[in-house]
Amino acid sequence: MLISILLVSHNNQKDLELLLPSLRLSLGQIHQQFGEINSEILLVDNCSSDSTVDFIQKKFSDVVLTKNKTQMGYGANQNQNIKRAKGKFILLMNPDMVVPLNLFSTMINFMESNHDTAVATCKICNSDGSCQYLNKREPAIIDLFVRRFFPKIRQIPSKRVPHILQKIQNIIRQRLDLYEMRDVGYDKVVDVPFISGSFMFSRASAIKEHNGFDERFFMYFEDVDLCRRLRAKYRLLYCPYVSVIHRWERASHKTLKWTLIFALSALQYFSKWGFKFF
Repeated sequence: MLISILLVSHNNQKDLELLLPSLRLSLGQIHQQFGEINSEILLVDNCSSDSTVDFIQKKFSDVVLTKNKTQMGYGANQNQNIKRAKGKFILLMNPDMVVPLNLFSTMINFMESNHDTAVATCKICNSDGSCQYLNKREPAIIDLFVRRFFPKIRQIPSKRVPHILQKIQNIIRQRLDLYEMRDVGYDKVVDVPFISGSFMFSRASAIKEHNGFDERFFMYFEDVDLCRRLRAKYRLLYCPYVSVIHRWERASHKTLKWTLIFALSALQYFSKWGFKFF
């Protein structure tokens, strides 16, 4: 088995209606490039109340479906997939994506050229093609605070900010640029300390060696934690040669419930690895 694609769904039928056909097309291209290869798509349905399960069973019966009886966190759900995955490479990804035709051919070639790499990501874009800047350095508390409460500060022209606050605005911008690795850019191969769990093209042996995600994180920071553990032995790389569309909901920015879950996961992360304020 060459590639296993690992998905988690909770009321994501509309997302899967776009993602799964694009995955099929991209997998079809690697059949042409590498000859007859084996691939699989594993999906854990996390107690959806829409018609996701019926949709999968009727339209994509080749998808290996696991139906949860009780809701579980993202890491725990993906760990179910990881244990079942047979591929040499595993792609952990969010369902709210659309992939291009050359995704798998590009990422497989990239990983085969970088044997010391455990996880690679690609350019992750909004629907309009703009970059989401999801490559990150290790988070400090100030980075999370700024990104959560001042996410659009770059969009405010300096001339509209009172002169006395312009220096503070510039400091915040610089801090965000460093955290999101905008200083090194998104047009070349770079090592990435923290790869977003929304798209992790991974060497299965490395992920399984580290027992997947820490299930104490219900949602958020399970990817930061995994990356930190993997970096002790492997490289994590950004591949600029291909991009995917991510219709990012940013739930933690929209509701108090998910803001609190985000804050709790951040507390768990810093409790585990040590508090870093700046």
